[in-house]
Amino acid sequence: MNPLINRILQDGHCLDGGILKVDRFINHQMDPYLMKQVAVEFMNRFAAARPTKILTVEASGIAPAVMLGYLMELPVVFAKKKKPSTMSDFYAAEVRSFTKQRNYTLIISREHLTARDRVLFVDDFLAYGNAGLGIKDLCEQAGAEIVGMGFIIEKEFQGGRKVLTEAGIRQIESLAIIESLENNQIKIKGVKVRKVNVYEEASRCLLCQDAPCTKACKTGDPARAIRAIRFDNHKPAIQWVKDCTDGDLERAEQACIHYNWPIRIKAIVHSISKDDVDASQYPDLNIDFCGIKCENPFFLASSAVCTNYEMVARAFDAGWAGVYYKTICMQEINEVSPRFDAKHYNATHGDFYGFRNMEQLSENPVEMDFDILHRLKQNYPTKVVIASIMGQTEEEWIKLAKMAEEAGCDAVELNFSCPQMKYKGMGNDVGQKPELVKTFTACVKNNVKIPVISKMTPNITHIAEPAAAGIEAGADAISAINTIKSVTMDTDAEVAGQRTVSGYSGRAVRPIALRYVLELTKIEPRPVISGIGGIETWRDALEFIQLGCSNVQICTAVMQYGYRIIEDLILGLRRYMAKRGISDLQTLVGEEIPKFFNPDNLDRTTVIYPKFDKEQCLGCGRCEISCNDGGHQAIIFDHKTRRPQLVGAKCVGCHLCRLVCPSGAIGLSKRVPKKK
Repeated sequence: MNPLINRILQDGHCLDGGILKVDRFINHQMDPYLMKQVAVEFMNRFAAARPTKILTVEASGIAPAVMLGYLMELPVVFAKKKKPSTMSDFYAAEVRSFTKQRNYTLIISREHLTARDRVLFVDDFLAYGNAGLGIKDLCEQAGAEIVGMGFIIEKEFQGGRKVLTEAGIRQIESLAIIESLENNQIKIKGVKVRKVNVYEEASRCLLCQDAPCTKACKTGDPARAIRAIRFDNHKPAIQWVKDCTDGDLERAEQACIHYNWPIRIKAIVHSISKDDVDASQYPDLNIDFCGIKCENPFFLASSAVCTNYEMVARAFDAGWAGVYYKTICMQEINEVSPRFDAKHYNATHGDFYGFRNMEQLSENPVEMDFDILHRLKQNYPTKVVIASIMGQTEEEWIKLAKMAEEAGCDAVELNFSCPQMKYKGMGNDVGQKPELVKTFTACVKNNVKIPVISKMTPNITHIAEPAAAGIEAGADAISAINTIKSVTMDTDAEVAGQRTVSGYSGRAVRPIALRYVLELTKIEPRPVISGIGGIETWRDALEFIQLGCSNVQICTAVMQYGYRIIEDLILGLRRYMAKRGISDLQTLVGEEIPKFFNPDNLDRTTVIYPKFDKEQCLGCGRCEISCNDGGHQAIIFDHKTRRPQLVGAKCVGCHLCRLVCPSGAIGLSKRVPKKK
């Protein structure tokens, strides 16, 4: 019974002495829906036995017995373990409890068990068969006939089935049979237990504030370990749970406040491999950007994540190298409500893959913002403070840039890219016109000594044209990209019944952002680039760096997960460099650019066929469906064995099958010449 088996593997816990703890869904806290599924299965299995009464033992057997009685329209009687003062005429049988290691007496009133009854006994566990023998004894005293016994879970290794069979019970049905609990690992008969996918499980974590799991664990920090895995640091995660016992991890699981079922913390920890990289060999992440020394390449992007002193100070304390402070302008900014919308998978919440915002620029008075920047630079002299500014005229651009320089900012970023400005002639109205980018960049560059960075819009066909104009005018670097113009249709995001086009960000835009960064690298000479767009993990950041970015800016991921993601950004990138034996981050900048070619230059003489792993294959058939309906009809699905088979003569090596496989059972074979 798959729902029950899945729940046992998911929420069951082993205790020493062969005890399986299922108090989350059967014998303390009960799952009514699961109990109904259990009852339906019992009804199907025992319908032919034609019982007239259902017996069980208090208390754990009552729930499935009552559900079954309801479905079969039969009375349910449970044997009591203590005689009530009101009961005088009863049958009694002594039984040994395996779990509690003591004897107790089962009692049933003679009124409720008679020789006319055909009894079906239902209980939660079959271990040594003692409860079943006790019920058999009571039925024999009453002259009743036992037509069968049903158990939710049977511990086969304890021999109860053999005991009951030898006692004459004709039909014994167990919905899940446990073969072994050795080493506190649950082994279910007929079920191949697959290792938990740690990334998939970690992605379910709510990433709680003041995580209850860690507070309950005491000897480690499982919340930090799971967060490390969530942000692509699988092996280093072990450092936060290496001293935890199974008991610690079980307490952490029990404290988990997930809205449906707890995160499988113990299974995650047991699946973490030993880290093969020595943390003492991790290099620093220092890098030069426009002559500015940065302690690492991670910066807050100009946005809602950096709008006042306290926010940026907390980010600096957390480990961020710098900030592109929220864009400052001369105009009065008055924002709408609501101003954000997001795209989730189906009806899920919280973890969105795309984010739309209608927010414009800083709402603070200009003098206040530059005072904030001045204090930040004074109090955090080793951090990089960059003022993002936007003017409507040359005079405004020059005035704002000079105020940034006077405030002690390390550089100034010119926002030519905001897609939702209320005022004309600002934001991406400028960024789409190379001549305006050149004019405003030149006027700023001619009036300040600090580096000038032109920020590009993606809402244009050829991003290199305005970027090149900015470089020609003297820009020291290019930032790319700002948000992409978009429309979402959720009525909850309407502003008083009105809608508008506004900026889209988040991990969904990363491939688009990378494409624009690649185009910028074709400008001669190659510009210094600050990369932006959908960065969540260190590996995302690495992609931008390998395509030529000297630093990266992050916004949406911070809005989702907080400044704390910097810990895993730094950890992952340092570990990656140590694993490759790289000591200077600059070595990685642009290293992947030589691999990119125009489509007409790609190799079209060889092919890589998909490789099927039978051990990992679940037998779902998704590969065959996609290949048949969206590919080249090169997969046959055997419905008996539930295994796919590749038809080599038809396969073109498109790898659609590999991309839709939910278990990762399809990989790559060697590249070979195409058959002629």
